Amino acid sequence: MWTIGIVSTSTQLVKPPPYLFSDTAVALLYFAPMIGTVVAEFFGHWFNDLLANTYIRSHHGRFVPEQRLWGVYPSWIIGIAGLVLVGQALQKDLPWIAFAIGWAMQCFATLGTSVAISAYVLDVFPQHAALASAWICAFRTLGGFCVVYFQVKWIARDGPAVTFGSQAGISAAVIVSIIAVQVFGGSWRKRFPVPSAEN
Repeated sequence: MWTIGIVSTSTQLVKPPPYLFSDTAVALLYFAPMIGTVVAEFFGHWFNDLLANTYIRSHHGRFVPEQRLWGVYPSWIIGIAGLVLVGQALQKDLPWIAFAIGWAMQCFATLGTSVAISAYVLDVFPQHAALASAWICAFRTLGGFCVVYFQVKWIARDGPAVTFGSQAGISAAVIVSIIAVQVFGGSWRKRFPVPSAEN
Protein backbone atom coordinates (compact mmCIF):
# COMPACT_ATOMS: atom_id res chain seq x y z
CA MET A 1 0.00 0.00 0.00
CA TRP A 2 2.63 2.54 1.05
CA THR A 3 4.92 1.54 -1.81
CA ILE A 4 2.45 2.67 -4.45
CA GLY A 5 1.99 5.88 -2.47
CA ILE A 6 5.73 6.61 -2.55
CA VAL A 7 5.99 5.67 -6.23
CA SER A 8 3.12 8.01 -7.08
CA THR A 9 4.29 10.96 -4.97
CA SER A 10 8.10 10.67 -5.06
CA THR A 11 8.43 13.39 -7.69
CA GLN A 12 6.68 15.82 -5.34
CA LEU A 13 9.02 14.77 -2.54
CA VAL A 14 12.41 15.14 -4.28
CA LYS A 15 11.90 17.99 -6.77
CA PRO A 16 11.40 20.71 -4.11
CA PRO A 17 14.21 21.69 -1.70
CA PRO A 18 16.40 20.31 -0.27
CA TYR A 19 16.93 17.84 -3.13
CA LEU A 20 15.93 19.89 -6.21
CA PHE A 21 16.08 16.83 -8.46
CA SER A 22 15.92 17.38 -12.21
CA ASP A 23 13.60 15.23 -14.33
CA THR A 24 16.55 13.01 -15.25
CA ALA A 25 17.57 12.62 -11.59
CA VAL A 26 14.01 11.66 -10.65
CA ALA A 27 13.97 9.08 -13.44
CA LEU A 28 17.26 7.62 -12.20
CA LEU A 29 15.96 7.58 -8.63
CA TYR A 30 13.42 4.99 -9.78
CA PHE A 31 16.27 2.47 -9.86
CA ALA A 32 15.93 2.30 -6.04
CA PRO A 33 12.52 0.57 -6.02
CA MET A 34 13.59 -1.61 -8.93
CA ILE A 35 16.65 -2.82 -7.03
CA GLY A 36 14.58 -3.47 -3.88
CA THR A 37 12.03 -5.42 -5.90
CA VAL A 38 14.60 -7.57 -7.74
CA VAL A 39 16.43 -8.40 -4.50
CA ALA A 40 13.09 -9.33 -2.88
CA GLU A 41 12.22 -11.58 -5.81
CA PHE A 42 15.36 -13.64 -5.28
CA PHE A 43 15.09 -13.54 -1.49
CA GLY A 44 11.39 -14.43 -1.44
CA HIS A 45 11.81 -17.39 -3.77
CA TRP A 46 14.83 -18.78 -1.94
CA PHE A 47 13.70 -18.05 1.62
CA ASN A 48 10.14 -19.36 1.23
CA ASP A 49 11.36 -22.59 -0.35
CA LEU A 50 13.91 -22.94 2.45
CA LEU A 51 11.21 -22.49 5.10
CA ALA A 52 8.88 -25.01 3.47
CA ASN A 53 11.56 -27.63 2.82
CA THR A 54 13.04 -27.29 6.31
CA TYR A 55 9.63 -27.76 7.90
CA ILE A 56 8.84 -30.77 5.70
CA ARG A 57 12.18 -32.44 6.53
CA SER A 58 11.84 -31.84 10.27
CA HIS A 59 8.21 -33.06 10.36
CA HIS A 60 8.62 -36.33 8.42
CA GLY A 61 7.10 -35.13 5.16
CA ARG A 62 4.13 -33.29 6.69
CA PHE A 63 3.48 -29.68 5.68
CA VAL A 64 1.24 -27.02 7.23
CA PRO A 65 0.47 -24.00 5.00
CA GLU A 66 0.74 -21.57 7.94
CA GLN A 67 4.49 -22.19 8.01
CA ARG A 68 4.75 -20.13 4.83
CA LEU A 69 3.81 -17.02 6.81
CA TRP A 70 7.12 -17.03 8.70
CA GLY A 71 8.50 -15.55 5.48
CA VAL A 72 6.57 -12.34 6.17
CA TYR A 73 8.55 -11.29 9.24
CA PRO A 74 12.00 -10.41 7.78
CA SER A 75 10.45 -8.34 4.98
CA TRP A 76 7.98 -6.74 7.39
CA ILE A 77 10.79 -5.52 9.66
CA ILE A 78 12.78 -4.18 6.70
CA GLY A 79 9.68 -2.38 5.42
CA ILE A 80 9.03 -0.66 8.74
CA ALA A 81 12.66 0.48 8.88
CA GLY A 82 12.42 1.67 5.27
CA LEU A 83 9.36 3.83 5.97
CA VAL A 84 11.03 5.39 9.01
CA LEU A 85 14.18 6.07 6.95
CA VAL A 86 12.18 7.75 4.16
CA GLY A 87 10.45 9.99 6.71
CA GLN A 88 13.67 10.89 8.49
CA ALA A 89 15.49 11.56 5.21
CA LEU A 90 12.84 14.05 4.15
CA GLN A 91 12.35 15.62 7.59
CA LYS A 92 16.02 16.06 8.46
CA ASP A 93 17.32 16.85 4.97
CA LEU A 94 19.52 13.75 4.91
CA PRO A 95 21.40 13.01 1.67
CA TRP A 96 19.16 11.72 -1.13
CA ILE A 97 20.72 8.26 -0.86
CA ALA A 98 18.96 7.80 2.50
CA PHE A 99 15.62 8.40 0.77
CA ALA A 100 16.58 5.99 -2.02
CA ILE A 101 17.65 3.25 0.41
CA GLY A 102 14.46 3.65 2.46
CA TRP A 103 12.38 3.45 -0.70
CA ALA A 104 14.25 0.33 -1.84
CA MET A 105 13.71 -1.24 1.58
CA GLN A 106 9.97 -0.52 1.38
CA CYS A 107 9.74 -2.05 -2.10
CA PHE A 108 11.70 -5.08 -0.87
CA ALA A 109 9.16 -5.45 1.94
CA THR A 110 6.18 -5.16 -0.38
CA LEU A 111 7.34 -7.95 -2.66
CA GLY A 112 8.88 -10.04 0.12
CA THR A 113 5.66 -10.12 2.15
CA SER A 114 3.57 -10.61 -0.99
CA VAL A 115 5.55 -13.71 -1.96
CA ALA A 116 4.98 -15.33 1.44
CA ILE A 117 1.30 -14.39 1.64
CA SER A 118 0.66 -15.48 -1.95
CA ALA A 119 2.40 -18.81 -1.34
CA TYR A 120 0.23 -19.35 1.74
CA VAL A 121 -3.01 -18.45 -0.05
CA LEU A 122 -2.16 -20.66 -3.02
CA ASP A 123 -1.35 -23.56 -0.66
CA VAL A 124 -4.74 -23.13 1.02
CA PHE A 125 -6.75 -22.51 -2.18
CA PRO A 126 -4.93 -24.52 -4.88
CA GLN A 127 -8.10 -24.98 -6.95
CA HIS A 128 -8.87 -21.25 -6.80
CA ALA A 129 -5.48 -19.78 -7.69
CA ALA A 130 -6.82 -17.21 -10.18
CA LEU A 131 -9.51 -15.93 -7.82
CA ALA A 132 -7.17 -15.80 -4.82
CA SER A 133 -4.50 -13.94 -6.81
CA ALA A 134 -7.10 -11.51 -8.13
CA TRP A 135 -8.25 -10.65 -4.59
CA ILE A 136 -4.68 -10.12 -3.39
CA CYS A 137 -3.89 -7.83 -6.34
CA ALA A 138 -7.17 -5.94 -5.92
CA PHE A 139 -6.50 -5.18 -2.25
CA ARG A 140 -2.91 -4.10 -2.95
CA THR A 141 -3.93 -1.89 -5.85
CA LEU A 142 -6.92 -0.26 -4.18
CA GLY A 143 -5.01 0.32 -0.95
CA GLY A 144 -1.99 1.70 -2.78
CA PHE A 145 -3.77 4.12 -5.04
CA CYS A 146 -5.89 5.44 -2.17
CA VAL A 147 -2.68 6.69 -0.54
CA VAL A 148 -2.10 9.09 -3.42
CA TYR A 149 -5.21 11.05 -2.44
CA PHE A 150 -4.01 11.91 1.06
CA GLN A 151 -0.24 11.39 1.36
CA VAL A 152 0.99 14.77 0.07
CA LYS A 153 -1.57 16.68 2.20
CA TRP A 154 -0.63 14.55 5.20
CA ILE A 155 3.07 15.35 4.70
CA ALA A 156 2.28 19.08 4.33
CA ARG A 157 0.21 19.05 7.53
CA ASP A 158 2.29 16.86 9.86
CA GLY A 159 5.71 16.60 8.23
CA PRO A 160 7.38 13.61 6.59
CA ALA A 161 8.69 12.05 9.82
CA VAL A 162 5.22 11.84 11.38
CA THR A 163 3.58 10.76 8.11
CA PHE A 164 5.96 7.94 7.29
CA GLY A 165 6.39 7.05 10.95
CA SER A 166 2.62 6.64 11.22
CA GLN A 167 2.67 4.49 8.10
CA ALA A 168 5.37 2.37 9.73
CA GLY A 169 3.22 2.10 12.86
CA ILE A 170 0.22 0.96 10.82
CA SER A 171 2.42 -1.62 9.08
CA ALA A 172 3.68 -2.81 12.46
CA ALA A 173 0.15 -3.19 13.82
CA VAL A 174 -1.08 -5.18 10.82
CA ILE A 175 1.20 -8.08 11.79
CA VAL A 176 -1.51 -9.08 14.26
CA SER A 177 -3.48 -10.45 11.28
CA ILE A 178 -0.55 -12.68 10.25
CA ILE A 179 -0.12 -13.95 13.82
CA ALA A 180 -3.85 -14.71 14.02
CA VAL A 181 -3.73 -16.72 10.80
CA GLN A 182 -0.66 -18.63 12.01
CA VAL A 183 -2.36 -19.47 15.31
CA PHE A 184 -5.92 -20.12 14.12
CA GLY A 185 -5.51 -20.86 10.39
CA GLY A 186 -5.55 -24.64 10.78
CA SER A 187 -8.76 -24.62 12.83
CA TRP A 188 -10.36 -22.12 10.44
CA ARG A 189 -9.60 -24.40 7.50
CA LYS A 190 -11.26 -27.33 9.30
CA ARG A 191 -14.27 -25.28 10.28
CA PHE A 192 -14.68 -23.62 6.85
CA PRO A 193 -13.50 -26.11 4.22
CA VAL A 194 -12.29 -24.85 0.86
CA PRO A 195 -15.08 -24.99 -1.75
CA SER A 196 -14.63 -27.39 -4.64
CA ALA A 197 -13.20 -26.07 -7.90
CA GLU A 198 -15.69 -24.30 -10.14
CA ASN A 199 -14.37 -25.83 -13.35
